[in-house]
Amino acid sequence: MTLTIAQLTIATAAVLVLLVLFAANRYRVAGANEALIISGARGSKIRDEAGNLTTLDDHGVKVVVGAGTFVWPLINKVGRLQLTARQVEIGLTNENAAVSKQGVGVLITGQAMFKIAREPERLRAAAERFIGEPDSQIETMVKNVLEGSLRSIAGTLTIEELITDRDRFQQAVSEAARGDLEASGIHIDALTITSIRDTKGYIEQLGEKNLASVQRDARIAKAGASQEAAVKENEAQRVIIQAERDREIARAEALKVTAKVQAEAAQSGPLAQAEATQAVIKEQTEVAELEAARREKELLATTIKPAEAERLAAIVRAEGARQAAILAAEASARQVQLTGEAEGAATVARGRATAQVTELTGTAEGAAILARGQAEARAKELLADAYRKFDEAAILLQTLPLVPAIVREAAAPLGNIDNLTVIDPSGASKLTDTVVRTAAEGTAIAKSLLGVDLAELMGRLARRTDGDTPRG
Repeated sequence: MTLTIAQLTIATAAVLVLLVLFAANRYRVAGANEALIISGARGSKIRDEAGNLTTLDDHGVKVVVGAGTFVWPLINKVGRLQLTARQVEIGLTNENAAVSKQGVGVLITGQAMFKIAREPERLRAAAERFIGEPDSQIETMVKNVLEGSLRSIAGTLTIEELITDRDRFQQAVSEAARGDLEASGIHIDALTITSIRDTKGYIEQLGEKNLASVQRDARIAKAGASQEAAVKENEAQRVIIQAERDREIARAEALKVTAKVQAEAAQSGPLAQAEATQAVIKEQTEVAELEAARREKELLATTIKPAEAERLAAIVRAEGARQAAILAAEASARQVQLTGEAEGAATVARGRATAQVTELTGTAEGAAILARGQAEARAKELLADAYRKFDEAAILLQTLPLVPAIVREAAAPLGNIDNLTVIDPSGASKLTDTVVRTAAEGTAIAKSLLGVDLAELMGRLARRTDGDTPRG
């Protein structure tokens, strides 16, 4: 039987279509989160999460993730595993409660996020255990492993540690379950403990205890805060009082300074006037002292020194008068003696002459002594009064030089007698009385002219001189 070209063409096309249909029917593609497990093949293709495709030269079981492959009928067997993340609730109830390190039953609940790992070996391990099994079987296995790890780790910790350090507890449970789960190709993404309770009320009592401690600490903190607030308030009050006191002190100081300035201003006028008056008085005192010194010098020059000179002059004059009287008496006696001898009555004349000479000499000496004593006493008295009262001393010292002149003028008539012959035996005493009377008239004249009683003063001086001078 001979086939035509057309028939051959149709047959070929039909075969090709059948081959295409067969290939399409036998080609399997794994999704992004899906793995194809092909037994009886080799050359695994793995596309990781970043999209990179890796082909492995393996034998027996072929794993395809995120790629496609041809599956021969009767030779290869295909299975699928979901690689998406899954969540499972875990918990330890009253029937399977864990026992803490303190022997207290602990009830723990939590959640776990897991998935089948993409690594070929772990995918093969998962395929060996879960291929053809429902997803609930995988979740049950993961839950049992995690709850067993919860129970074992909880037994090594105290309730306080379980409560206060959950991160540590969660990490310990994950590490404990990791080995079993990785052997089954399972990877734990996250484990979260949602609650921890106990079967004896221990946590509640611990909470109450902690609450009481917290409340106590809160009360202590509140009391401390109140105390601190009171201290700060007292400190603030003290600062305010101190500031107020400082302000009052500053105000008092300001008032004090103001009062002082006002007082000084009020006293400045009288004080200046007093200072000016004091200066004037000082100047006047200095002028008075200079004037007193000048008057003292003037008195010394015009009164005391002339009085002293006059006193010396009076003494000299009195001494001269005495010597003159003595010489005159001696001359008269000599004349009488010569005359008596010449007349032959030498004895009588000599006796009378001797008596006369004696009388005259005594009178002259007495007068001279009296005059010298009066002059010296008067000069001394005037000097003393001049030192006590300058004005009175000046008057007395000026009066003294006038006394001899007054007496001399009063006795001038006696000086006009050339020869004196005494007949009466008592004539000598009469002559003395005359001289004394003449001197008394001179002192009376001085008293009427000068207002000074020289008689009394001269009498006292004469009596004092008579008492001190020895008689010859």
